[in-house]
Amino acid sequence: MRSRIIEGVIALGIGGILLWWVLRGFVWESLAQVIGRWYWMLFAAFAMTGAHVLRAWRWQLMLQASRTFIDWKAAWWALMVGYLVNLALPRVGEVVRCTLLWRWRKVSTPLAIGSVVAERIVDILTLILLAGVIVLKQGMNWLELLGMREYLPHLFAGVLLAAVGGVVIWRLWLRNRQVGVISQLVKGLISIIQARPRSLMIILSIGIWIGYWLAILGVMATCAEKDYASLAWASGILLVGSGLAMAIPVPGGLGTFHAIGLVLLLSLGWEKSLSQLIVVAAHAMQTLLLVILGIGGVIYASTIRYSSHTAR
Repeated sequence: MRSRIIEGVIALGIGGILLWWVLRGFVWESLAQVIGRWYWMLFAAFAMTGAHVLRAWRWQLMLQASRTFIDWKAAWWALMVGYLVNLALPRVGEVVRCTLLWRWRKVSTPLAIGSVVAERIVDILTLILLAGVIVLKQGMNWLELLGMREYLPHLFAGVLLAAVGGVVIWRLWLRNRQVGVISQLVKGLISIIQARPRSLMIILSIGIWIGYWLAILGVMATCAEKDYASLAWASGILLVGSGLAMAIPVPGGLGTFHAIGLVLLLSLGWEKSLSQLIVVAAHAMQTLLLVILGIGGVIYASTIRYSSHTAR
């Protein structure tokens, strides 16, 4: 835990530097525009909450595929507490939410962790797919503008290496499935493809990202008075950028989200002041929402009666 705290402090320092770079010259009075168009921000919060609801539902189905029957409420509040912890200690929240399911419903922690890893794999694949669509639409010159074109070969090599490594690890795990902990991890990992009904799993997985996209679209509509086609496309690009930012182990994406979002919006030709306002408002909305929902999860945890039986 001490190493985690040290990593968190270092990451927070890096995020703070990036945040300072983004906010140079930012006109704080422009936040009054967000208050004046509060209904769009409320729409964004509802869309983001809806995405979290679908993620908890999908997680519940994944665990049920491993013959671990839990109620949606437990999956939801464990997820929210995990998100709250991630705001301070990245990745620790994933372990916390799995631990809470053990305390509340006696769900095997390795199995729950395996299901979370499977979720993350799906998220990464989705991000790669979305990024590919954007690159095809924007063209290679856009990557040149971002200074990323020269790194594409390294990116593809990294993805290929990760895929090969994943297959090797997968085979080793399967070979040792008689070992209890590894067996549970494997069950959690394959739960994403075993969950039924499969059509519902696909709908939930798509709906999660639509919810994220609508949330960013709502924030952009709050800050910018532009045609909806431009907002929709820019919010899709910012969605991919936010996914990349959240993959970096910085508490709450502080600084990394702002920096990546600012660079992407500037590359689209948006004004710097407007781009600053959008990334500040989007991050503030998401953070405040997670704090509120996370506190609700903590209250739930303080009142729940822990299950005395093991989940089947």
